[in-house]
Amino acid sequence: MAIAAGGVVPLDEKRRRRHDLLAQLREVDHWRRLISARLDLAVAAVTAIDEPCAGPGDLAVAGGLPRGLREILGLPECAQALPEASVLLRLRAAQRDLDEYARALRESTDLATLELAGLLDAERVGRRPARRTRPGRGESRPAQPHLHVVEDRSADHQSGPTTAHGADPTP
Repeated sequence: MAIAAGGVVPLDEKRRRRHDLLAQLREVDHWRRLISARLDLAVAAVTAIDEPCAGPGDLAVAGGLPRGLREILGLPECAQALPEASVLLRLRAAQRDLDEYARALRESTDLATLELAGLLDAERVGRRPARRTRPGRGESRPAQPHLHVVEDRSADHQSGPTTAHGADPTP
């Protein structure tokens, strides 16, 4: 039995597209974390933050505190921190750009997920009757879609649509 290429290819393409978007989003999120960490280091380099030191009552703590944390982290002495100040501006710009790109990727991923779910629902409806009978009750109800998306209207949520259970569809 031959399967029509038109029925298989779009679904496979949608799956591949969604997979590629998710992989790209993971990569961008990794870079966002790196930029954020480097931004923290740049701020620490230009501030006169002292290394932690044990107080007089803390001598009983086992192990003690590590010495030379600024050196371990590669932080210059505060008098030599001027180059880090210029890096701060570049890091913040890079962070804004990556955040915007990640937002656009999430929107694209949400759309790809909806398209894939629509194709899966269409495929499922094509194989089953549109209405099902519940065993023992004789009641009919329409087939449920794979994914029901509702818009989250809370002010603090900016990533777009979520599933009916409130979980963000992107990992």
